Amino acid sequence: MAQSELESVINLCKMVQSGKIEPFDIDFDYVITIIRRHYPNIKFVEDFCLDAQAIKELSSVLERQNQWIAHQSSTLYKDPFMLSQSLMRMDIGAIADAFLKSWHPLLELEQISAKTLASSLGYWGGLIPFDERWTEPDVAVRDTEYASRAEASALGYLPEEGFMDVIEAFWKELGDRVGPGGSIEYWEWIGADTYEDTVYRSFLTVFLVSYGYANMNTDRLLEETMIFHNSEPQQDTGRSKVSLPMMVDYEEWRLWRNE
Repeated sequence: MAQSELESVINLCKMVQSGKIEPFDIDFDYVITIIRRHYPNIKFVEDFCLDAQAIKELSSVLERQNQWIAHQSSTLYKDPFMLSQSLMRMDIGAIADAFLKSWHPLLELEQISAKTLASSLGYWGGLIPFDERWTEPDVAVRDTEYASRAEASALGYLPEEGFMDVIEAFWKELGDRVGPGGSIEYWEWIGADTYEDTVYRSFLTVFLVSYGYANMNTDRLLEETMIFHNSEPQQDTGRSKVSLPMMVDYEEWRLWRNE
């Protein structure tokens, strides 16, 4: 019975490591009570090892909780419910005072003069009426056309070599870079000198994963995505290929490039 409960504790803590449940979903007091209850009854080395593993996994959960708190603190996170409750307890005067202290207008005019009045009249008088501003755009209807293979190749959508040859070469590049079975952070893998090349590498990575040449793991707590190289392609011919969409934001690329 003791062994079964300790194994349940270990499996529960591992679910936090795999991202299946949140770190604070674990009731620390309840789990440590189970470990303490069974510790005095340990008689065999195997049971002692199981108890030690349970403590190790629970320590990992505490580490994840600490990382979560540090991350939320760095983003100045506050729960919306707590904010709404704080606002409801404030009187109108306190809310107005807080608004005035945080208000930073882009433009301030300390006095009205003939010049500023003329400028204002000129601005408002020059605005297009609402009924003209909100007219429907004149959209022309065009027939769809087909692009030739040469045109698609010139645009870069069709590589000169076969697509699977491109994937195989990309897989070999990943293996050369991280070693067989190694891993690399997503942006460090797809990042390139130009935004277009970065998008292209992200496009190929989607097929690299869906075709079984690599695996992808996203840690929502740490906001980190890792690419894992498969030493051998793990292709499943009995299942249809499913693409995993990944957004490559231009501003995020510039941030990665430190521009």
